[in-house]
Amino acid sequence: MNKFKFLFILIFSLEIYSFNHKPNIIIILTDDLGWGDVSYNSGSISTPNIDKLAKDGLLMNRFYSAPTCSPTRASLMTGINSIKNGVVRPINNPIAERNALPLRHKIMPEYFKEAGYQTALSGKWHLGMFSDEYLPGNRGFDYTYGHLGGGIDYFEHTLSGRLDWHRNAEVLYEDGYSTTLIADEAVRIIKNRDIEKPLFLYVAFNAPHTPIQAEVSQIEKLQHINDKSERLYAANIQILDKEIGKIISSIESEKILEETIIIFFSDNGPVYDINPIVEVIAPDIVNSKGNTRGLRGSKGSTYEGGIRVPGIIFYKGKLEKKISDQFFFVDDLLPTLLSASKIKFDKKIFTGVNRWQDLLNNNIVPPSNVLTGNIIINDERALFNDNWKLYFKKNIYINSKEIFELYDIINDPYERKELSSDYPEIFESMKETLNENLIINDVGFYNGAQAFLYGDRYTEISESPWLDRNYEEKDPPSSIIQFIILSWILILAYKEFFILIIMVSIIYLIQRKSLNKSNH
Repeated sequence: MNKFKFLFILIFSLEIYSFNHKPNIIIILTDDLGWGDVSYNSGSISTPNIDKLAKDGLLMNRFYSAPTCSPTRASLMTGINSIKNGVVRPINNPIAERNALPLRHKIMPEYFKEAGYQTALSGKWHLGMFSDEYLPGNRGFDYTYGHLGGGIDYFEHTLSGRLDWHRNAEVLYEDGYSTTLIADEAVRIIKNRDIEKPLFLYVAFNAPHTPIQAEVSQIEKLQHINDKSERLYAANIQILDKEIGKIISSIESEKILEETIIIFFSDNGPVYDINPIVEVIAPDIVNSKGNTRGLRGSKGSTYEGGIRVPGIIFYKGKLEKKISDQFFFVDDLLPTLLSASKIKFDKKIFTGVNRWQDLLNNNIVPPSNVLTGNIIINDERALFNDNWKLYFKKNIYINSKEIFELYDIINDPYERKELSSDYPEIFESMKETLNENLIINDVGFYNGAQAFLYGDRYTEISESPWLDRNYEEKDPPSSIIQFIILSWILILAYKEFFILIIMVSIIYLIQRKSLNKSNH
């Protein structure tokens, strides 16, 4: 009888432990990694560690982010899509603006901290840096390390000529390649964690975001790649892959792999189709050789190449090793992970959907009026409903015509056949839904002239570290100056076109003069 009593208590205790035990959560986010930038998607760059994670985990074949950096991060943190959370474009440096992810939102680390997790960030924040209340250490993270802004220098750790590298909001002077430093810090966090608490760790790499840089030793290994820019880009990604492998190895060595959920994805599609204006303003982007493997569009676009990204969810022994065709959007991650961690939440807060049971049971549930988008020069949005995708585009500066395009995104992932005339009822219904969902924009509109003058590539170098805030705060240029600057940018970008116009004009004037002479 005692044996049965002991067995009953043991089983009951195990059930209680299983119910209360919360998994570690480790999110690995890359920056501008394209659909075809990983070798498991037939990319030309070898990524063995990412490939192994894909092979051993649930490979999300239809993982969608927002079109640019900050909107994706805001959606990840809030569980609310980029149309509704107030962040519809990249949040740049504090010299040019005063904006951030609105404080009205409770964000991911706050949920996990309240549930007893230790919370840590290693890497890129990009959701606010002007005021202390917007810093990650004041928004639920116990520990923070890395950079606050966007595309920092990988070696100097500078943005706008100012140091942007910190530990717990304290300026940190540290040598090293940023991708390696971010991974090393993640490993230290894993090894030095409080074993009495579950770990929530957000590892946000800046690779392969511009400026494309890599360690010389890695570049030299790729001499078989003739194009210098392609060689540099491949080296950057291969270092990223190596460092991701280092993080996964540390999880294994700590013997916590089976109790850890690992999420891997990219914040948007790659940079590859360069606008001449961008080439003038940010020449370092030319070195970006991202790959969408034929998907239309790239970073900034709501065509598939801009928002469909590599995505993997790994939970050993819990999630089946397979390729899933479930539509999964970045704002789905927060409610899904809360559910996986047995943390109660109000689903009405989120636009994202809790997909945990669907993932466990291999259910395929079609999307229902899911939105994403961003505003930079163009207002670009997409609406997903069932197998349909409605694409929208409008240039906000010249008040251009609105473009609506309808695609069967299941059967036509490359968006080659526009179907609005074939399915007018579906088209009009989705247009109405899209128009009903107004954009909440808390970060303002992008000012090209101001960014050119005071943005993250053309600001004068200052010896003051970022968080000292001892830099000169300049007023934006006047409207006339802005017009002159933008006109000059256009001339530089489209100089061949302008030269052609001038030549045609000269020929026309010469011919007209000759004609007048002959008439006299």
